[in-house]
Amino acid sequence: MSRQIFLPELTSINIKNYTLYPNGLDYTYDFVEGINLILGGNGMGKTTFVNIIKFGLIGLYRKAKDLTRTYMDRAIVKRQLYESDYFSARKDDSISTDGIAQVVLKFKINNTYFEVTRSLEDGCLLSVIIDGKSLEGIPISENRYERVNDSEQTQYLLYQYEKKIKEFSNLTFDDLIFFVNEILFFGENHNTVLWNDGIDGRTDVQNELFNKYFNEPELDLERQEMQRQAKYFDSLSRHKSEDMRVITKLLEKIKISKSDKDIGTSVSIDIIELKKRIELVTEELASIQTTQKSLSKEICLLQGEKNRDSLQAIKLDDEKKQIEKEMNACLWETLHPMYNTFIKNIQLNHLCPICSHEAEELAEKVKVSPKKCFVCGNEIHVSTDIDLSTKYKEIISARNSLYQGIANKQHKIYAIEETQNHLDNDFREKDLRRRTLLQQLRELEYKRTNVTEPDNLRALDDEYNKYSQEKAAYQRKSEVYRNRSLELTNSIEGEILANVTRFSAIFGRFAERFLGVPCSLEYNSYDDRPKRFYPVIDGKVRKQEESLSESQRFFVDHSFRMSILTFFYQSPSFYIVETPDSSLDLSYEKNAAEVFLQFLRKPNIVIVTSNLNNSSFIEHLISVHDIRLSMIGLLDIAKQSPTQGSNKQIKKIYNEIKKRIQ
Repeated sequence: MSRQIFLPELTSINIKNYTLYPNGLDYTYDFVEGINLILGGNGMGKTTFVNIIKFGLIGLYRKAKDLTRTYMDRAIVKRQLYESDYFSARKDDSISTDGIAQVVLKFKINNTYFEVTRSLEDGCLLSVIIDGKSLEGIPISENRYERVNDSEQTQYLLYQYEKKIKEFSNLTFDDLIFFVNEILFFGENHNTVLWNDGIDGRTDVQNELFNKYFNEPELDLERQEMQRQAKYFDSLSRHKSEDMRVITKLLEKIKISKSDKDIGTSVSIDIIELKKRIELVTEELASIQTTQKSLSKEICLLQGEKNRDSLQAIKLDDEKKQIEKEMNACLWETLHPMYNTFIKNIQLNHLCPICSHEAEELAEKVKVSPKKCFVCGNEIHVSTDIDLSTKYKEIISARNSLYQGIANKQHKIYAIEETQNHLDNDFREKDLRRRTLLQQLRELEYKRTNVTEPDNLRALDDEYNKYSQEKAAYQRKSEVYRNRSLELTNSIEGEILANVTRFSAIFGRFAERFLGVPCSLEYNSYDDRPKRFYPVIDGKVRKQEESLSESQRFFVDHSFRMSILTFFYQSPSFYIVETPDSSLDLSYEKNAAEVFLQFLRKPNIVIVTSNLNNSSFIEHLISVHDIRLSMIGLLDIAKQSPTQGSNKQIKKIYNEIKKRIQ
């Protein structure tokens, strides 16, 4: 059963003494459940304004807690932060104020009212008021707070605020950081979350979201801990590899400094070098096995797709035969059922279809007048069904595409199998080399029992063996934790599968508004990666975002995020989108607006930034009468460049929108 969570519902924001907005040094805005437009030209502070909203909620946090590094074999888990001068660096110091720059954000969570005050100078949390009562705790900036030991954090206001967030939202503060940064905010960088799998260092939103929020939090907490431990022991294993490399580099220097005669008697040096070669070959063998496993899974997926396409092709073949039968019936519906056969006999064999004697004159008659009856000479009226003909062409096109796809998949399978054969041969050769090296190692170790060598060389070998054993132990521990993490992921997968149909239907309603074709989500595994949702657009699975145009991928991603918020909906929340019309062409602007309007069928707060241009997207948004509208007009409070100040077109567009909204 999915978790019941409550996301923040914004009520108002007050920005004081922030000189980026010199005409709004005490600016208050009340959010509406509907469209909240942030309008302004380039450089007027649209992005800064939405980031101040985020800042009011979660401070300067970029990412939730994660393992960042190890120090002295100790795991260090911390959050990632923006720089503490993120907002102060954008101030205009030539303007004097009567106090520090700060923001007061008011919002409610599950009908509990929060009023949070933060400094825009250094990011410090100054005060928190909940249902009219001040929260106790020492004010502190996140930057300092993250350096405080866990046992000492309880005295600070940040700790108490995070505790209250969890109490009323059923979300940890790290959960809130995740939702605000990854789902509730679509920034100008236009990073999508539907396709992102975390390989580029960004958060794998699907992995976090569906493993965590479709299930009880305790299961995911254990899964996260297993993943952290696996990552931690992987890190320790890499450290031991580094220690082993240090020893081998030291031995290389020793060899260079010795004479050829000395080298020949340094059995310990040869043993360590041989161990290094064995380790490298062992790693290569493990890599081949991993690749083979991945290729086998890819073949299974391709075979499954091929079988699915084959069934669909058989179905289309049956439809094709049926339509051909109907088309032939329509084509010759007023004629003798054998008329077409008679005509072909005359044309091909020049024979009378009745008595089978040669009939050259009859053949010539049919050739000259093919649309007249060969018996009486009257005009033949052929009836056609345009809809049937159109459907037939569509089926032929889809059928040909399927058969071509089946052939392409079979070619891929052959190519993968060929690669597997090469890998099998490579594995056998490397495995033989490893066994040979192990035999050489045994011989050298036996030889060393009869050789006197310097103690320091034996000590190096002992140290190398120690690091090798520790590395193997860390790898085993990492594998144990990784397997446990996989078990937990698989055990909660059933809950995800139980919600696929409902979640896919929600997504389809949003995505179809924009694309105008059937859309859904498929929960599957491709390319040896964990199972995840993939969009299915007009019957085709889009595994990569590059398979869609820029505007299509953005609005498919909007649809995905809105589906998440709709799925977990308990009370109105917010969704921030920066310049959603920047990639749209004219034909999609109305569809794009309808996606947001669909999201607002349940009360929600949509915050949209837009440049003042001739796009009709804003026009479509504000022309719906049953949607509440409000505007944050940056031309009124922000500093304008000389070009903007003298541009009559910008002011005209701005004033027209402002007049219509007010």
